[in-house]
Order: sequence, then structure tokens, then C-alpha cells
Amino acid sequence: MILYLLLVSPTGAAYGQSGHREMKARDLKELAAVQSLMTLQKFDEANQQLTRLLRKYPSVAELHYLSGEINRYQGNYDSAVASINRGLSFEGGKSPMAYRMLGDIHTLAGAYDQALQSYESYYELVSGGGNGAAIVKAERLVAKARTVADLASEPHRIAPTPLGPGINTSHSLEYFPSLSVDGKRMIFTRRVNRRQEDFYQSELREDSTWSEAVPLGGINTPMNEGAQTITADGAYLVFTGCGRPDGIGSCDLYFSERTGSEWSNAQNLGPAINSLSSESQPSLSRDGRLLFFASNRSGGSGNDDIYVAGRTPDGGWSRPVNLGPSVNTAGNDRYPYWAADNKTLYFTSTGRAGMGGADLFMTSVDENNKWREPVNLGYPINTPGEETNIFIGLDGKTAYFSKGVGDDIDIYSFVLPEKFRPAPATYVSVRVIDDKTGRPLQAEVRLNPLTKGSMVSTNRTDHRGRYLTVLPIGVDYGFTVEKSGYLFYSNRFVLTGPYSASEPYELTIRLKPVEKATVVEEAESDGAIVLRNVFFATASDALLDISTEELDRLVALLREQPDIRVEIAGHTDDVGSEDDNQKLSERRAASVKRYLVSQGIATDRIAAVGYGESRPVESNDTEEGRASNRRTTFRLLF
Repeated sequence: MILYLLLVSPTGAAYGQSGHREMKARDLKELAAVQSLMTLQKFDEANQQLTRLLRKYPSVAELHYLSGEINRYQGNYDSAVASINRGLSFEGGKSPMAYRMLGDIHTLAGAYDQALQSYESYYELVSGGGNGAAIVKAERLVAKARTVADLASEPHRIAPTPLGPGINTSHSLEYFPSLSVDGKRMIFTRRVNRRQEDFYQSELREDSTWSEAVPLGGINTPMNEGAQTITADGAYLVFTGCGRPDGIGSCDLYFSERTGSEWSNAQNLGPAINSLSSESQPSLSRDGRLLFFASNRSGGSGNDDIYVAGRTPDGGWSRPVNLGPSVNTAGNDRYPYWAADNKTLYFTSTGRAGMGGADLFMTSVDENNKWREPVNLGYPINTPGEETNIFIGLDGKTAYFSKGVGDDIDIYSFVLPEKFRPAPATYVSVRVIDDKTGRPLQAEVRLNPLTKGSMVSTNRTDHRGRYLTVLPIGVDYGFTVEKSGYLFYSNRFVLTGPYSASEPYELTIRLKPVEKATVVEEAESDGAIVLRNVFFATASDALLDISTEELDRLVALLREQPDIRVEIAGHTDDVGSEDDNQKLSERRAASVKRYLVSQGIATDRIAAVGYGESRPVESNDTEEGRASNRRTTFRLLF
């Protein structure tokens, strides 16, 4: 509305006021009435009165500009362009702001090349006036229009599909979708009567349609519940709540936990996360160990910045860390979404060149845990309007977002262009039981991708001894399972997937109690445990950094059991001379011992021995067999 007020106000000198001098006093009053009606968004009535004035004063440019503004707000872009061009014809094409209006309308209409031409005309006229601030503003408009035209010249072929009447309605707004780990439950925010925001959930039926959404029990209140995020197991939800009695700032992050089908009353995440400012738009990693969110707290790069916090061993949250200038800008950076591949981040930004007020971007961490340069998701994912959040399914292809205008905003799905996809992920189920009794155990499970730049996932099995998570496909994983009073378990696996939630990749772990009966006294025995995630440089005793994750588990076991000793044994394949292999195995065992001692374990509790190639567990005739024979083991000595 600001533009039309400038166009017709007595101080709007940039447009020229010669037409006003032609108008009689009573007609100027009618013009003021048109302005008032437009302020009240009564455009039909305003247009009727303006039409009468135009019949009487057809050569007054300002009236044509007003007609253009009315048509713009009614979505009649062709008529709006025609009206403004008529106004320009009466001013000899010398109105800078009229060209700016044309640029705005062409942008809304998707005519991006014409918009660029209009903004360039605006810049040419403004730059001749010597107003430095106006020139800088015009330069920015031209630069943005050029970016928009470039993005629109190479559109992506996407076909957003509405999710249907079970989720979308004609009388309310639906947005902020998120999916449960099995993809069968969608939770989203619905705004009713332009004010009340609540959470709803819908179930995916066998015919691939969504059931009629119902309110999410236990969380919704007469206060608004905003953007939300949920863990892979569907048991922990974080959301935005504003203006609440227990709030720390204007908007805080709250959490709720699900037991069976019921959600607990919401609790404030507390001062570890929330500040005196505003926190909103949370995104949890699938295992619930990382929490991304937007905040306008002091010390950031712009108004709203994106932060991340990690889970602490006691179940709390670490101090949030700003993602830094590689992600955050001087504008607003919001709506983070952390993908299931644990390395790709999607977010919106007003501080980067894009299609509209806020565009969707993606970035990811590289092999050195540094953020890559963010990439605009392009047109028509981004539009001249403001984009909000995006949610991506485990296949890395199916994306969900909200789009619409005014009071007609719905949730859609579409196929994400390949270059914007995160790595696909799949389901992994871990089951931990007592090796002797078979009873389920609540144990800590650590999944460690054996690639640089990847993140460790840590969680606990539930009372059934189970833990369901989502992990990227095609990654070599090391994992350990540990529980007080038991020997820790370690192994490796490669996810080739995909696996479904109903038939996930299964890992059944049998933990052995720490007791003398579990130890075989022979130096080499089936009781020796292979440290499968301990690695050395080729033909060397130098431990690779990735080995510390596994060795720290052994350190923890020795600290927990101060009365036991451990034998570390090195083994090789039969490649090379027997003498060289014997010496290498001894040096590698000694290297492991040095690490354990450096972590505070007494040297007399550790025996380091090398067996060279003398104790193979597989044939050395195959590469797979030789790989199995190159190993480091430990066994307990009481």
C-alpha cells in the first residue's frame, strides 16, 4: 500500500503533481475517499469511485497509477501494467516510481525479463537525480531482478501435488509438515480463523491417501502452537510457543514426549536453549541428538540467525552455537531443516540473492566439517513470495512444503530435483539382549560413520531393548553397544538398503556379562573380542584418528572394572615375511597400549602381545579373508 500513497499524496514529488492542479476540490475529496477505501482493502468500491474520476480526468497520470495499484492487489496484473503504462504516457515516461511499480507487478506476474527492464529504467531515472540512497536502492533492485531472471530462465520441472482433503482445507491454513520415521503419520500446523494455531495429525491409508486430520491430543492449548519437529521414533516433539506464562522470551521452544498414543503436557526447554529474545522454527536430527533453530538473540550476523545445540549425557542441551557467516547473513535466516543424511541443511534467507523476499537454500558439511557455499533451490521451488520450511522424505526425493496466497495455504508434495537431494537414508533397528538370559537390555548404542565429516549418532535402547533410527545409505558404519556390568560390543556394517520401517536393517546384539566364566584362559580363544573399528596406517603401527571412538569404549570398561586386566593382541595376514608380520603385530599392540595408558589406565593392567600371522581366523587366499585376519583383539584377565 505504500506505493499508491506516495503516488497521490501531496508530498509525492517523484511522481509529479500537475494532474492534481486540474482537479476540483470536491474531486480531490473523492480521491481521498478512494485512498481510504484502499487502506481498508475495499478495492471494488475504490475502483468504482476511481473509474468515475478517470472518466472526468483521463489525462491525470496519478489516477492511472492508482488504477494499476488496485488491479495489482486484485491479481489483475495485465490490467495493472496497462494502467501504469497509460499513466507514463501522460508524463512522457519520466516517473521513476512508476517504473518501479511496473517491475514489482511484472515480478508478481512471473514476467521476469520485463521486470528487469522496468527496474533498469527506474535506475536510469533515479541515477540522474543525484540522490545517493535512492541510487543504491535502485542498484539493489536491478541486481535482484537480474538474479530472478537468471533463475527463472532455467526452471526446474516440478509438479507440486496437494495432499488432499484429509490434510488441506478451504477454511484454514496448513503448513509446517513433518513425517514420522515410517512415513505413515504426518504432523502439521493448522491455523483457524486467522488466529488459532494448533497441531494436527493424519495417517497414511493403504490407498495412499491421508486420513482426516485430528487435533494432536495433550499438546494443543488455547495459546498458539507453531512450527514443530519430531524424532525418528515419533516419541519426542519440539515446537514453538509464543507469549506463554512460563516463557523466557517472546517465543520459546517447548517439548512434549509421547507414551503410547498420548502426548505429555508441553514443557519449556529452559534457559539452556531459550533466551530473553525469540527462539522458533526448530528442526531435530532424526536421532534427536541435534537441535537446529532460529533466534534473534544478540551477537548474531543479522536479525534472525540459525543456531544448533547438542544433547548432553544427562538428557539436557548444550549451549547453542551460531552456524556462522557461511550460513547466516545480515538478513533473516530461518526455517532450518536438517536432513536424514546428517550432513545437509535446508533453510530460508532474505540476505542472499534469490527470487523473492525469502528463498530456500541448501548447504552441507564437507569432509572437514565446514559448511559449503549455500545454493539457491531455484525456480519454481522459490517464487517472488516468501518461502517457509521444507521437509524431505527418507528417499531423498520426495519433498513437502506449503504454498499459497493469503488465506489459502496448503501442504504439497513434489519430487525434488536431483542436484538438491540429500543422500537417501533408511531404517536401522538395533535390539540388545543379555547373552545368557535373552532378556532385553537398555544399553547405549553409538553409530559412528567411518568417513570424515560425518557425525556420531548416540542413543539408548528402550525397555524392550530396541532402538529404531534412520541412517544414510551407502555408508560404512562402526558401532559399539555398552552397558554397565557387560563387555562392550563392537562391529562394522555397510548399509546398502533401502529398508522399510516394517522390515528394517536388523542388528541383534548379545552382550556378555563381565564375569570370570566368560573368559577363556588360553592366549588365543573364541573369548577374544575383535576391536573391529581400530585402524592403522598401511604397514604401520600409527593409529588412525577414527580408532579413538572404539578405544575410548575400552577405556570406559577398564575404569568401570578396576580389578581386571586386559590383553591386547595384534594379528596380521600372511602377506610379506613372517618375521616382519610378527614385529608389526607387536608394534600395533604396543601402540594400542600406549593410547590406553595416555587415557589414565595403569600400564601394569595392560599386556600387549603380537601373534603375527600365526592365528588366522579365515583363509588368507582371499582379500576378504586377509582383511579378517588383520585385526586387533582384547580379552579380560582377572
